[in-house]
Amino acid sequence: MLKNSYFYVITSFILALFFSLLSMRVVYKSDLDNNKENFFKEADRQSVLLSLLIEKDIDFIGAGANFYQSGSKQDWLQFPLFASSLLSSSESLISLQWMQRIQENEIEQHTKNVQQVFPSFNIYTVPKDQPKTFGYVMKNHEPIYVATDIYPRDEANIPLLGFYSSRERFQLVLDEFMKTGRPSVSDKIRLLQDSLEQNAPKTGMLVYHPVFTTDKQNIKGVMIGVLRITSYFEQLISSTSLGESLVVRIIDTGFDAEDDPIMFQSTQWDDFSELIYTSSIKIENRVWKIEYKTNEKLTDYQRLTLFWMFIGSLAISFLIAILIFMVTRDKYRIEKLLAIRTKELHYLAMHDDLSGLLNRRAIRDIIRGNIEEKTSFALLCFDIDNFKQINDTYGHPEGDKVLCHISQLVSEYLDESASFSRLGGDEFSIVIKLDTIEALTKIANDIHHVVAKSPTQFEGFDIKQTISLGASLWKGETKEALIKAADQALYQSKMKGRNQVTICD
Repeated sequence: MLKNSYFYVITSFILALFFSLLSMRVVYKSDLDNNKENFFKEADRQSVLLSLLIEKDIDFIGAGANFYQSGSKQDWLQFPLFASSLLSSSESLISLQWMQRIQENEIEQHTKNVQQVFPSFNIYTVPKDQPKTFGYVMKNHEPIYVATDIYPRDEANIPLLGFYSSRERFQLVLDEFMKTGRPSVSDKIRLLQDSLEQNAPKTGMLVYHPVFTTDKQNIKGVMIGVLRITSYFEQLISSTSLGESLVVRIIDTGFDAEDDPIMFQSTQWDDFSELIYTSSIKIENRVWKIEYKTNEKLTDYQRLTLFWMFIGSLAISFLIAILIFMVTRDKYRIEKLLAIRTKELHYLAMHDDLSGLLNRRAIRDIIRGNIEEKTSFALLCFDIDNFKQINDTYGHPEGDKVLCHISQLVSEYLDESASFSRLGGDEFSIVIKLDTIEALTKIANDIHHVVAKSPTQFEGFDIKQTISLGASLWKGETKEALIKAADQALYQSKMKGRNQVTICD
C-alpha cells in the first residue's frame, strides 16, 4: 500500500510535471508568435507615422510655395508673417527659403533691390568640394535661383541670403520639376545653418517645391523647406510601444545617397540579433528602406509567468486556464488598439486637419478610380476670392472660420455621389458623378450661389465671401489632362474678375 502511495504520488508528480512542461511549451510558443506579430504591426505603424510626419511638413512647404504662386510681388515682403504660422506648427521644419529666379543681366538690379531690405545681401555659392565663392560663377549664362527671403530672419539665417546653388544636383531638381510638377526631396545633407565645414554632421534634408508661372510653362522660383531630420527619428523612437526592445535603421535608396545612405541608426543596432523586419516608404521622389530589429524573445513578465507555472506544477491546469485567458485578452487588446490607431492614421493621411474634408491625395485617388472604372463624372475646382485680404483684414482665426464655413455649406449641398476636398490654403475641389454639361452647369452655379448668399458669422459680424469656380466634364482624357482643364477654367474665372463660374467645353 505504501509502495502504491509512493507510486501514485510519483506518478501524479510526473504527470503533473509533464503536463506543466507541455503547457509551458505551448504558452512559450504562443508568446513568441504573439510578440512577433506585435513587433511586425508596431513596425508598420512606425513606418506610417514617419511617412505622415514628413508628408505633413511637405504640405506646409507647399503652402509657402503657394504664397509666392498666388501672391503679387508687393505681397512678398509679408512672407515672414505667413511663414511663422507654418514653422510654429512643425517641430522639424526649421526654415523656409524663397529662391527667386534671376537672369545674369538682372543680378545687379536684384541685388540693389534686396539690399534695401537686407543691406548685407550679396550673391554667393558653395561649389562642390570648394569654399564659399561670391559672385556669378555659372559657365553657360543660365539663370540662377537666389535666396531672396528667408524665415526665420535671425542671425543664423540672414547670412544665407544671397546663396544660389551652382551644383548639377540642383539642375536635376529643376528638370524634375518640369517633368512632374511635384516637389523634390534631397538626400541627407549638412545644414548651412549649422556649419559650412565639410566635416559637419549631416542632420538635414531639403524639400524643393516649384513655384510656376501662371501658364505653368516656366519656373519663377523655388520654395525650399529646411527639415531637421533628427526630430523625425526622435519622435519615431519615443512613440513606439516596444520601448528599448526595438531598434531602427533607415536607409535612403534615392538619387545621390550612395556615399552616405544611412539616414538614422539606433546606437544599439549591432547589439540586436533576433527578429528583423523591413518595410519602405515613398517620400516624393525618394524611397526609404526601414529596418527594425528586436532582441527579446520574451518579456520579463512572460519569463516570470513561466517560472511560477513550473513551481506550481500541481495546480498547472488552473494556472494554464488563467494564463491563456490573460494572454488571449492581452493579445486581443493590443491588436484592437493597433487596429484603432492604424485606422486613425489612415484617416489623418486622407483628410485635411482644419476642415475634416478629404485632402489632395484622397481626391486624386478618387479621380484615378473613376477613370479606371470609366465612370461618368466631373471635376470642379474653386478658391475663395481675395482670401488673403480676408486674413489680413480680420485675422487668421477668422480666415480659418471662413474655410470651415464654406466647407460645411458645400458639404451640406452635395449628395453621396460627390467627393469634396480641400487641396490646401483656400483651394477646394469636388469630384461628382454626372454625365451632362447641363447638370454640371447647374451644380456649379448652385455652389457658387450657396457660398455667396451665406456670409460667415464671427463674433457678431458677417464676413462676406465669394468664390471663383472652374469645372470640366471627363471625356476620356487622363487624370492630369482633366485636372489641367479644370484649373484652366478656374483661371478664366479669375481673369474675368473673380466671382465667376466657368465650364470647360
